[in-house]
Amino acid sequence: MTFFKYTLQIMAASVLLLLILNLTANAQKTELYSLSPYPLEITTRKTTNIIFPYDIVSVDKGNRWILAQKAKGVSNILQLKAAQGAFEQSNLTVLTRDGKLYSFLVDYSPEPLQLNIGFSKDIAETGQGAILKDDYNQAEIRQNAQKVSALPRALHGVSDKSYQVKMQLLGIYIKGDIMYYQLRLINKSAIPYDIESIRFFTRDSKKAKRGAVQQLEIQPVQVYNDSTRIEPGSAAVKVFALPKMTLDAAKKLQIQCTELGGGRRPRFAIQNKTLLKASSF
Repeated sequence: MTFFKYTLQIMAASVLLLLILNLTANAQKTELYSLSPYPLEITTRKTTNIIFPYDIVSVDKGNRWILAQKAKGVSNILQLKAAQGAFEQSNLTVLTRDGKLYSFLVDYSPEPLQLNIGFSKDIAETGQGAILKDDYNQAEIRQNAQKVSALPRALHGVSDKSYQVKMQLLGIYIKGDIMYYQLRLINKSAIPYDIESIRFFTRDSKKAKRGAVQQLEIQPVQVYNDSTRIEPGSAAVKVFALPKMTLDAAKKLQIQCTELGGGRRPRFAIQNKTLLKASSF
């Protein structure tokens, strides 16, 4: 009987030792780690686009000064703006369909260094984190836009006037994969003109008998001369850098300027034949 009890004690001790060794091995496999947030700048007058490799499942904003929405028609692009200037640093958390968490530290900047940001799908799948990359060389685009702003007028006849405020398309230029739209706004009234936005849309030339007009907004990659006020009797030349494009016969590109708190809204539409007049420089 004593030998039997002794054997049972040996077996129990062995099982306990195996359990301890197994728990120790599992504990060694589980490591505590932290995710460093990515720096992110947003502004009130430009949209920051973040492209994720998988669909966005949820978005959590640190405060109400961060405006966030999914891009219309797609589920993996998040568009961000600031509701006001100079807010305190906050954070943004995004969860994607593959179960990955993306964390950002968000700051306000009147001129963000990056407006189009993408995460590499290959790197995201490795589990080693993701790398922020700018789709375009912002410094080069800014220099090109500055050059375009000083070029002489190349196009005529594309303009619109709204209550003594006139918007003209002076020229379209292309370099690489970017097209530069040279616009001039003229204020002939005695009232200052405050710009709320200048927006670019592709839309159907004609409305279908059934259904609404198809309209898609195109976000500029860069804007040169982002001033928002045109004083009475003065003019301003602005250059908008957009991804290169052409249109089919059923579509037009509409450029629309909206006055802040006012009704002066010059706008015009251009066809593909005008886009094909883009000049290299």
